[in-house]
Amino acid sequence: MMRPEDFDFVSRLIKSKSGLVLSQDKTYLLESRLMPIARKRGLKDLTELIAALRGGDRVLVEEVVDAMTTNESFFFRDTKPFDQFRHVVLPHMIKERASKRHLRIWCAAASSGQEPYSLAMILDEFKTQLSGWRVEIIGTDISREILTKARAGLYSQFEVQRGLPIQLLVKYFQKKEDQWQISQEIRSKVQYKEFNLLDDFRPLGQFDIVYCRNVLIYFDQPTKTDVLARISALMPDDGFLFLGGAETVLGISDKFKPLARQRGIYQLNRPGAPDVDVSALEKIQAGGAAATAGAGAATGGFAFPKPKHMQNAAGGTTAGAGTATQPRPGLSTGTAARPATTTGTASTRTATRPLTTGTTGTAGSTYSRPSSTGTSSTGSAGTAGSTYRRPLGTTGSTGSTPPARPSSGTGSTGTGTTRPSTTFDRSRFGKPEDKK
Repeated sequence: MMRPEDFDFVSRLIKSKSGLVLSQDKTYLLESRLMPIARKRGLKDLTELIAALRGGDRVLVEEVVDAMTTNESFFFRDTKPFDQFRHVVLPHMIKERASKRHLRIWCAAASSGQEPYSLAMILDEFKTQLSGWRVEIIGTDISREILTKARAGLYSQFEVQRGLPIQLLVKYFQKKEDQWQISQEIRSKVQYKEFNLLDDFRPLGQFDIVYCRNVLIYFDQPTKTDVLARISALMPDDGFLFLGGAETVLGISDKFKPLARQRGIYQLNRPGAPDVDVSALEKIQAGGAAATAGAGAATGGFAFPKPKHMQNAAGGTTAGAGTATQPRPGLSTGTAARPATTTGTASTRTATRPLTTGTTGTAGSTYSRPSSTGTSSTGSAGTAGSTYRRPLGTTGSTGSTPPARPSSGTGSTGTGTTRPSTTFDRSRFGKPEDKK
């Protein structure tokens, strides 16, 4: 168990190195992340590890900070920021940068690379419009280890199944044993750099578009304000900032303002910030995207297919109320016929559906079993009743058929066997008040 003074020391150290804030309720998280490092170094417990940290082991400090960073990421995460990029930001930039033909994008918390590679795949779909352009995607992260994974572009089956449309998997990835590797062409579009968001941003240069998603949530408010201010200093008047779904600039920074009617995307709060056309995206968000999606594919965009259970046989959306649906495999669309029994003499037999209640004898329960009537081969029609449960080991008067239980119904019998009635006899089960 980590001592309170040790937790305070480590949490201050991590905040000073990465900006990450750890509250007291994260003690369990700190212990679970640091114990593997202690075992790797042959240390007995966390007390010895923290003593080494206090001694100024710089390599150990880097390992601890690296272990505490969250590297959760997946392709086209949350979908909406990438739809905004495809239908709003990129068309705007292609128009406004037509003379410069230069575009720079910064993924400020690139993690294992899914975010910058998602952008690179969208840009590749627009390669006709971007012919002759110089487009740069810079991915930075504080973790050296995670950047090594990002550069390799190797992902497990689970990772490619999280958000990546199947047509893009087929188009841009190759199978490597039990993993998938993104193509060299897409990897070459992204440059990775180890970088700490607490450091000076100016060496990175200017950026037209910045993705800083799901990282500010780990900072305290003064750090958030500082990071946003320094990001704004890198951007032109018509630049765009993307934040995570749980992040905002409201009440934190006056350097940015939300893009009208769009969540998660921000413009510079400057007089030179242009009006941006979001009508194409709004049309898609409203659901009338069939024609727009087809046009987008022709001009370089692509649309994510709906899951199969939301599509009908014609490729549209699921039918509404009152619309005919396809029957399940193996079932007919009509009403299934019930099993038939037979009536009649030995020479003439007619198939009939079994009844759901007994038709002769005293009135019985409507829950009685199906009944049938028939004429035996040696006698006249017997009493209507159940066709089930004849006593075993007995024979009738002819020696060929066993006698049936006595019927509780009424009616005459011939020389044939008498079948038991389906009348429900409550006396056999007792009255409700008899039950204990």
